[in-house]
Amino acid sequence: MAIKEYLLSVSFLLLLTLVPFTTQSKPNANPFGFLKSLEGSKKGQNVDGLHQLKMYLRKFGYLKNHHVSQNEVTTSSTIKEDNKLFDESLEKAIKLYQRNYRLNTTGHLDGATVKQMMNPRKWPSSKYELTFKILSKTLVPGAGNMTVMVTASLNTWRQYSPFMFQEVPEDSKSDLVFGFFNGDHGDGRPFDGPKGILAHAFYPQDGRSHYDATEDWSEDPGPDQFDLYSVPLHEIGHLLGLAHSADPSAVMYPTINPGERKRGLQPDDIQGIQAIYGPI
Repeated sequence: MAIKEYLLSVSFLLLLTLVPFTTQSKPNANPFGFLKSLEGSKKGQNVDGLHQLKMYLRKFGYLKNHHVSQNEVTTSSTIKEDNKLFDESLEKAIKLYQRNYRLNTTGHLDGATVKQMMNPRKWPSSKYELTFKILSKTLVPGAGNMTVMVTASLNTWRQYSPFMFQEVPEDSKSDLVFGFFNGDHGDGRPFDGPKGILAHAFYPQDGRSHYDATEDWSEDPGPDQFDLYSVPLHEIGHLLGLAHSADPSAVMYPTINPGERKRGLQPDDIQGIQAIYGPI
């Protein structure tokens, strides 16, 4: 019987090119500057340039690709018009984005949403010293050494990036937050129970990394358990701005088997983090 693989996280940057929209651009230009001209757009409007917003939301995983059904026919003119139309699917995608970044869920392209979308998805050089904390409100069997495992995982990324990490007390404000949660836990990305989605993390500069409390966790995993080191190692990659990798050997590959251990970065992971922040 084949061993099932389980999702480490549902990434909003699935297989995203690490340096998007860089061709034909000025060195200091904001690659998402086109969004400024779309500010104020809302459902029902036809807006020139809206196709770029749809491409943006598809690239980051908020908007599903439209596929024509086998019993449908369409024309290029219809597709062009659809690309300009602010329809219900686009409104839903924007609401999902707004919930993810804890913005007002207006469903239209308001100023706060445009500002957030234009932010680079990386930590600025002024934030290379990141604080972190571990939430303890949910006790999980086998996860008693979560702090040790997270610290070790952070130090693994530290070897290949400019970051320094410092733990702070749980009641302190921190840049990164790690914790276990059950089901719907208020971030718009509910967990689905054992052996489904194991964890998820949010991209810079959000800092949240959540783990499904119903999974069987262990720092020394058996054949039906998940590694308490490998999964945070993957999620920290997202916290630092990395997307999923297509390389099955990479830490940033989107699935992992029960009992599997990935405790060191692979060349693809190292190239990815250094493509964002430069070599050290």
